[in-house]
Amino acid sequence: MQNEPITNITNDSLNISIQDSLFVQIKNLNENISSIHSDLHNHLNQETDTFLGVSNDTIFTVVFTVLIFALGILIDRLIKRKNEQADLQKLKNYFINQFDELKNNIVPELRNGYKKFYQETISLDKGIPTTAPKILTNTYDRLSNLESPLLFKTFKNSSYFNTAFSQIDFIKNLMVIVDDYHSTVVQQSETLRSVFVSLDKKYLDKVIEFTEYEKNNNPNYRQDPTFLLLDSKVQYYHQNIVGKRALVDYYKSVIRPIQIQIVNTNLFRTHPIGREISILGRDISHQYSHLRILNIEIRQQYRYFTQVLNRTISKLESLNTE
Repeated sequence: MQNEPITNITNDSLNISIQDSLFVQIKNLNENISSIHSDLHNHLNQETDTFLGVSNDTIFTVVFTVLIFALGILIDRLIKRKNEQADLQKLKNYFINQFDELKNNIVPELRNGYKKFYQETISLDKGIPTTAPKILTNTYDRLSNLESPLLFKTFKNSSYFNTAFSQIDFIKNLMVIVDDYHSTVVQQSETLRSVFVSLDKKYLDKVIEFTEYEKNNNPNYRQDPTFLLLDSKVQYYHQNIVGKRALVDYYKSVIRPIQIQIVNTNLFRTHPIGREISILGRDISHQYSHLRILNIEIRQQYRYFTQVLNRTISKLESLNTE
């Protein structure tokens, strides 16, 4: 029984020794884990200087931000450039559409109008229309307003651009020249015709007065060639001239035959009324000559306008507006 306490003490000491050794080992293990954890933490969070004391993370962040900013600017510029190119193409398409209309329809139609004007429309009988041939369109103005540095960029050849707009301006100015010219010659023609009309009435009155005078003073008036001629011309005038556009026929069939008869018979000197007829006939002949010359000049001028537009059409067709 005495040995039991000793045995118990020995066992307790052994247990304590074992417990102390286990505690030490656990403590050391914890310290090692803590050390590893601390090293790992320091390693993961340490700042490594790469350039002027700036970390890789900072450099990456800055560079990435700059790249994103630059890429945004580049994309924005590309979008703007694409939109500008689209707008330029729309502008070019509109120009080509208007230019083709001018080249293929408007100018040729105007040229044909001038050609018909001098070949068929203008005459002594018909007179001159109050307005010049024209095409009612604003294409000239629309095209002129398109001239710009932007449109210039769309032309492969700058000389085509310059030629195109020089021809557009030329056509536009030609319309003004033609209108001014036409207004002038219409006024001149109307002035000459008004004088002609006033002389015409006086002339016929004198011719009728001559026939009445002969009836009252010439017993043989029915056999008198001058009386018979003038009397027949009065009838011809009322049947074929009055109310008609027959200026040429009036001059050739009435005025000239009477003038020739009055001069050949010397009645412009010997007959009291014959002299007045000859003077009025002379004045009418001068007016008729002025009108005829004016009409010839107008026809020649419109023939020139036609030739100008022919050359213009050739130039327009030779241009490459692509």
